[in-house]
Amino acid sequence: MPDSRRRVFVIGAGLCGLAIAVTAARRGFDVACIGDGRRRASLANFGQLHSGAVLAPVLPHVARACWQYRNHWPDGLLRPAQVGEPHGYALFTSAEAVHAYRSAWQHTGINAEEINPNLSPAPPAHPPAAAFRIPDFSVDLDLLHARTTALARDCGVSLLSQRRITLQRNQETGLVILDDYCGSPDLVVLATGADTPDLLAQASVTHTLRQRRIAWGRHARIRPSALTYWLDGDLLAISPDRADARIGLPGNNGEYGTNEAEYARIRTALVQRGLHLSDADLRLQWGTVCEPTTTRADPTSFVADLRDPPTGWSRVPNLVVAVPGKWTTAWHCAERVGNALEQEGQLN
Repeated sequence: MPDSRRRVFVIGAGLCGLAIAVTAARRGFDVACIGDGRRRASLANFGQLHSGAVLAPVLPHVARACWQYRNHWPDGLLRPAQVGEPHGYALFTSAEAVHAYRSAWQHTGINAEEINPNLSPAPPAHPPAAAFRIPDFSVDLDLLHARTTALARDCGVSLLSQRRITLQRNQETGLVILDDYCGSPDLVVLATGADTPDLLAQASVTHTLRQRRIAWGRHARIRPSALTYWLDGDLLAISPDRADARIGLPGNNGEYGTNEAEYARIRTALVQRGLHLSDADLRLQWGTVCEPTTTRADPTSFVADLRDPPTGWSRVPNLVVAVPGKWTTAWHCAERVGNALEQEGQLN
């Protein structure tokens, strides 16, 4: 057990930051979690709990992590936040792509049940050639965040909200220091999503992270009953929300174009399925994510303990950086951070 007096500040009060704060508090640390009240990636994204099914043939490592660690989310947090059916649907416009996905699901162990295509949520005028029920579902991110915040409070985490943090670095000691009103923690965990590279730059910490913008949409008149993916063709995804639907398409080689180009792509995908009647119903959204650039980094739970930094990072004796990749794997990322915090021998 760590010294209960050792104080840890978790910077970032999104889903990953809260999971880290809860994990550290349960391990005996004195934890404060600091957020600025803004909606970062975990609160402004597509809102699906991944099983890994849609990623299995193309990103098998990510798919395995999602399948292995999704159940680390406490059921008491997830189920009240669920929107729509407790499962999703994988649809195929032709049978040609089915074999690759079915083989990948079997290899990973993902439970996917083939169903009659006529029973899928696809528009009747555009029935799929094949359909599967998969263990993905959508959540109300605000409700999930509120319940996770309450859990952190119940675990004894001090929640400091509406605070903008500036990281600085002591030139003599190399330690990261925070604004005076925050106090002096023994350890700092940075879990600030897309803001992480900018905060590291403030403190002159070299790193191997990058920011990437992602386009998606909201549609006011589509009312899906379940999370739905088309896994061939344009790879359209539709996720139910409380008041509308979230619409997504993958980027071209992971990158997205202009507002006009991305709006047109989403609009075309919906029109082709008979789901779009008025441009007034469709709004384009942009999110920003943070991800490691090195090929060896784990994209689902990247943790850089800067007391013993990975290649390309500065050494900082009191800083750990966490990038979960997907909120689905936030608790796995939190466990890795907790393990790092308990490595007392690396503190100096």
